[in-house]
Amino acid sequence: MNETLKAHPPADLDRQVNRAAFYSAAVLLVATVPSLLLPLDAPQGPVADRLIWFSSNLGAFVFGWIVQMILMLTLTGVFAGAAWQLRRSHPLRAFVAGTALFISLVAFIIPKFIAIWSIPQMVSESARVSSHSGVSEQLLQLLNPSLAFSLFTSFDYLGFWMYAVFGLLVARPLFRLTLSAKIAAVAFGVYGLLYHLLFVGVLTRNVTQADIGAYSTSIGALLLVAVISLAIRFRKAMVAEGGR
Repeated sequence: MNETLKAHPPADLDRQVNRAAFYSAAVLLVATVPSLLLPLDAPQGPVADRLIWFSSNLGAFVFGWIVQMILMLTLTGVFAGAAWQLRRSHPLRAFVAGTALFISLVAFIIPKFIAIWSIPQMVSESARVSSHSGVSEQLLQLLNPSLAFSLFTSFDYLGFWMYAVFGLLVARPLFRLTLSAKIAAVAFGVYGLLYHLLFVGVLTRNVTQADIGAYSTSIGALLLVAVISLAIRFRKAMVAEGGR
């Protein structure tokens, strides 16, 4: 046991976590650019028109969701690095925040895998006019990425809610650290509060279904502020530890 600790001291693990979190942030910021240009759903309309669009743009659609998968995984890496910063000063809070982050990972990965794996097969099955065409068309409507109440999108909003819980848990401890961590803490805290207000607004019918996506996207910009601020903190920690 002692020999293992000497060979891999805690400081070395800190260095590895900071490096992984920093490079996750870097990949996320780079991947954000193509994510803004790639389609994530067909234009709303009759099922037949949507199927025609999918048949013509399936490659771009799948690639768009692959990029979304990369964004989600790297964002999880950045947030995990943030929770790691709190493990000594607030171990229980870091553990609960990590649990919320894990739930968000599971929630996010399901619809993205469906978009990459299942929807192309549904489009192909519908194009062949087989005995399963009716089922595939029904599932395509059920898994509509643009409807806030669809099964597909519900998983995404569950993931964002877990991000809000995570943000509220880590905001106060992070605010006690460096300036970059303070900026990330404010972004996390405001995001957590606003998303829960959105949640209550949806439950009380004060936010219409058509406005949910716009509000969620606008609030989500705060997470980008947190990522950039945390990347600065991780980079400074790497430099201080002699990492590259």
